[in-house]
Amino acid sequence: MSKTYCKNISYEFEHITSSATRKWFARFVESLDLQNVQMRHERFHELLVKIEDFELFLQKKLPNVKRYGLEGSESIAVLLDQIIYEGAQQGISEVVAGLTHRGRMSLLAALFEYPKDELLRKLHGGSEFPNDSMHTGDMLVDLAKPGTISYPDVASPINVDVLWNACHLESGTPVAMGKSRTKDINIARKKKDPNYVLGDNVLAVSLHGDSSFAGQGVVAESLSMSGLSHFTNGGTIHIINNNQIGYTTPSSHTRMTRYASDIAKSFDMPVIHVNGENPEEVARAAHIAFAYRQKFRKDVVIDMWTFRKRGHNEIDEPSFTQPGMYNAIRARKSIPAQFEETLVSSGKLTKEQAESVRRDWLNALNMAFVSSAACDPVEPEKSSDWKLLTQSNGGYPTQKPTGVDLATLYQVGVDSVAQKHGIKVHPRIERFHIKPRLKRLHDGHGIDWATAEALAFGTLLREGYNVRLSGQDVGRGTFSQRHAMFVCQETDKVYVPLNNMGSAATGGAQGKTAQNHGSSSFGKLEVVNSNLCEEAAVGFEYGVSTEDPFTLAIWEAQFGDFYNNSQAIVDGYIVSGETKWSQQNGLVMLLPHGFDGGGPDHSSCRLERHLMLSNDPLDGHAHDGFLPNIYVTYPSTPAQFFHLLRRQVKRNFRKPLIVAGPKTLLRLASAASSLSEMGPGTSFQPVLDDPTVADPRIVQRVIMVSGKLYYDLAKIKEEHPLGEHIAIVRVEELSPFPRDALYNALAKYTSASDFVWVQEEPRNAGAYSFVAPRIKQLLPKHVELRYVGRPEHAATCSGVETQQAAEHAQLTSEAFDGLHGLVADLVMDNINIQHSQQAATASSSSMKKSSSTILPASVQHRWSTRPIYAAQSSEQ
Repeated sequence: MSKTYCKNISYEFEHITSSATRKWFARFVESLDLQNVQMRHERFHELLVKIEDFELFLQKKLPNVKRYGLEGSESIAVLLDQIIYEGAQQGISEVVAGLTHRGRMSLLAALFEYPKDELLRKLHGGSEFPNDSMHTGDMLVDLAKPGTISYPDVASPINVDVLWNACHLESGTPVAMGKSRTKDINIARKKKDPNYVLGDNVLAVSLHGDSSFAGQGVVAESLSMSGLSHFTNGGTIHIINNNQIGYTTPSSHTRMTRYASDIAKSFDMPVIHVNGENPEEVARAAHIAFAYRQKFRKDVVIDMWTFRKRGHNEIDEPSFTQPGMYNAIRARKSIPAQFEETLVSSGKLTKEQAESVRRDWLNALNMAFVSSAACDPVEPEKSSDWKLLTQSNGGYPTQKPTGVDLATLYQVGVDSVAQKHGIKVHPRIERFHIKPRLKRLHDGHGIDWATAEALAFGTLLREGYNVRLSGQDVGRGTFSQRHAMFVCQETDKVYVPLNNMGSAATGGAQGKTAQNHGSSSFGKLEVVNSNLCEEAAVGFEYGVSTEDPFTLAIWEAQFGDFYNNSQAIVDGYIVSGETKWSQQNGLVMLLPHGFDGGGPDHSSCRLERHLMLSNDPLDGHAHDGFLPNIYVTYPSTPAQFFHLLRRQVKRNFRKPLIVAGPKTLLRLASAASSLSEMGPGTSFQPVLDDPTVADPRIVQRVIMVSGKLYYDLAKIKEEHPLGEHIAIVRVEELSPFPRDALYNALAKYTSASDFVWVQEEPRNAGAYSFVAPRIKQLLPKHVELRYVGRPEHAATCSGVETQQAAEHAQLTSEAFDGLHGLVADLVMDNINIQHSQQAATASSSSMKKSSSTILPASVQHRWSTRPIYAAQSSEQ
């Protein structure tokens, strides 16, 4: 017992709820003394020496480069290699590795076989991408590239997908979880193994720092979802590189608990503590962790205690704040040197062999250092699915039809509420959801948002795509509108109607043939009621989306504001991943938005923040390297929403999509669509012109608006005695800004002299700051764009319902103020023009009767030339 528990390795497992699991763990670790864990001493020595000499090489050649080295923690390489080796022996074909900043350079060079000349080029300040690439790259400590590792006694090499990592600490953990789960499931689908268990094909390994593991909330979020049915990946092995300090802060100030790993015990995970100065025990820890993961398919934590030879980076002076610790560190011999001496003295390695390893590695580094100056890196290899897609061109893509034949739409709609024998549906769902949907489908009009969404999902499923809808309470929907699943009132059994549509249609599965390789089988709708978190949930769905371009991955917030907690994922991954890493993603974020009395924290999805993240060029010119990075939309009709969802996977490229989603519009009768608007030949329209304008030439004011406010304005216009002189143009897609479509709509109104942007958000929020300079470029010279809306406000909106209602009434009224004067000016202009024409032609007996249409000739020239920007579109 003393030998098992009281030396260089120890365990915490008594907190685990299951007594069977505790007994298994105890028996396993105690029996290891009677077994020989395979110790690959020469391999361990090679890795340790390569790590040490690489660090020394860089310290000599590039002493001022911050590399966040692995000196003092070299045994991490042994730990990782042993885990990967055992995985390869067990038939695992893929490893998803989430690394930390510390040691990334060394691990990429020594273990993951990143091309050394490319790595040194990056360390010299060059790009990790080819010279002609438009991708901007990332910091050294975020670098990644997929590779393979081969072992002499394993038949097949194992693929290692090292993930790009944004600098937000621990944010890569849920990304690795989502990517590994999706990768594993997709491999299993292709294999069609009847004995498949989740985690058979892919292993996720996540590295952590001790301070960040204890301090970052996304760790707890990720661990809490790791065992949930729609999030588990068959078990992640978490490795804490515990160098007992956080930057300059001692561990006593970074946590209240004894161990950095203590948060894991809250989630029934065993913890293995191991001394990193003993590589053999480190390998033993890896063996135990992998065995546990394979047995129970659950997460396990290895807490490897190490030290940091230098400061937080190589330029820092650590003794400023930790003089005692660094006096002890400087007196210690390096871990690779200690291990080498042990192997040589025990006869397991000769001195000549040791020197040969160092000499060969140093020669390779010197050669790579020389060749790095002329090195042109190779673009990272894409997976087979991603190779079927392309990269979007600059400019605004051409809108291609995403409509579906009416018979299919009708059948999918019926299937979406089809009941199953033995599933007793709640009577209110029967009365207020199922029967009304069937009636609307039969009538062909009045299609609401939930029905349009179901039609989008169902038609994609019929074409072989998968749909994953994730978020808090998404099965029912925050506003009880969706009911994508029925829960039996007698048994609590869950039934998803769209997963029971029958055999697949034989035609129209063109988009999905990329993944199904010609199969005509239906896709699957995965309805995921997530745990109560945002950052990890969004990170997980981002991982799903980057792995599988043929799954429509959607994360829906309960209210749009709730995405705030995931801002680090949005900033560091979703909107910038393609620009930095050449990593496309098609994640959809549905963010309910609208001022309807919900107060400051339930009204806004912060459109302004998403638009600030857009790289849409302000002047309309597609600058060199421009790739639209994000699509931000605020649709006003269910049909538009339908087309957005289908467009997301029907295109031959992927972009993240932000949808400011409906709340009150979900049940607004006027905010409905007909089936024909989703029929053949139809598509999403980035701009919707005013359908009520009979004669564009008499319009004096053009109101531009996005989203739900349109219906309030349209109602006022309908009742206004001068409503025919107003046009309300809806900008449905805010980014990339639809310059051509909006210009074509505005140019119809040749008499208009007043152009207004109306929004319900405060002036310092919403879309105004983004759209105003772009709209101004489209307007005739000397014409200004007016703002109507709430003034600047520190909060999103008032929390007093009566005040909010009064503000709303004021801004909608203001949108129509002054209309009488505009029309009067138009009439006077017309009279003056007519008088001039009559005086000039008084002597002509053949003078034609003046037109009764109010159309001042003086304004016709305004739209005679295109705006200053160079409109571009791409055929995709």
